[in-house]
Amino acid sequence: MRTQGSGQHSLAALVFALGMSAAAEAAELPPWEPPTTEAEGHADAGPAESGATEPQGEAKPAASQGEAKPAASQGTAKPVETRPRVAPAAGRANDGTANVQSLAADEVPPPPIDPNDAPFMRPPNNQIGTVPPRTRPDIRQGWSARRRFALTVAPTYAMLRLPFQGRTTGNNQAPRLHGAGVGAEFDVQAWRWIWVRAMGVYSGHPVGEERAQMDMEVVRTAPPGTIHVMSYGVGPVFALDLGRFLPLIEVGVAGLRVVTPTGGVTGQRGEACMANGACDIGLKCNSARICEVTTIGEMYLGLAVDLLVRRHLSFGAQFRYNVRFAELKSLNLTPGYLLGTLRLTVRF
Repeated sequence: MRTQGSGQHSLAALVFALGMSAAAEAAELPPWEPPTTEAEGHADAGPAESGATEPQGEAKPAASQGEAKPAASQGTAKPVETRPRVAPAAGRANDGTANVQSLAADEVPPPPIDPNDAPFMRPPNNQIGTVPPRTRPDIRQGWSARRRFALTVAPTYAMLRLPFQGRTTGNNQAPRLHGAGVGAEFDVQAWRWIWVRAMGVYSGHPVGEERAQMDMEVVRTAPPGTIHVMSYGVGPVFALDLGRFLPLIEVGVAGLRVVTPTGGVTGQRGEACMANGACDIGLKCNSARICEVTTIGEMYLGLAVDLLVRRHLSFGAQFRYNVRFAELKSLNLTPGYLLGTLRLTVRF
């Protein structure tokens, strides 16, 4: 009986509720909702925590926000995140990009398309040197600019062309007497491209016996032997430094000593002086009226080119000729002593 009575009460309550909801709809009132407990409110807040988004046109009720705060303070619910959850994914993507870039940095970059974009090489191949350009006559930096002293040994070809007594040709021209010898030079750098040179040369010129017919008789006019020539002088040298090539221009004054064979006719070496007190070339009449060797004053001009093959060693060639002062007075520039040498120079 009690079960039937309780069922009747429930049915009556349901009918009453349906009647009230119908009346509310008729009066345009909001529908009746059963009261919710605190546990049910936390269950409803779950979708918001899972990242579900609501339409932008709808706003959350203030009561729901107010109820969420006490729940957060109690530790039963987490606060709603305002930033999207895609940020960690983006961070992971950025980390991957950085790793790719770090791996790419270890690889060799491809060659540039434009040659001008390529890195410069060390000077002097593809960069301007740090040494400022020279303003002196030295065009380019070279080993020769570092030298202060130089010692040169030069094997020499020599040609002697002097009017020796009894050795002239038919038209009264001085013959060419060829010989060979050796020369030595010592240079000191005075100022940049100006040096001072002291030089000495020796050469020997073999000659034969000369005869001539005089008054239907053949007589000897010059004895055979060797003419010894020694030249020594001093003067400035002008150098144009072209790196390993070093052109040299030299001028100066020198003394020439000519030693002819002894014996022969009057006026030659070791014989009596001539009536007017004259003697052969390179000789003078002493107080005993005998012809002896003396020094002839002359001026020389030379051209040379040296090639630097090592820091302290160079090879070169030289051309020099000497003119006696007596010939310069008459403006006769015919060389009396002509030299051609191969140079071996040690620089220090």
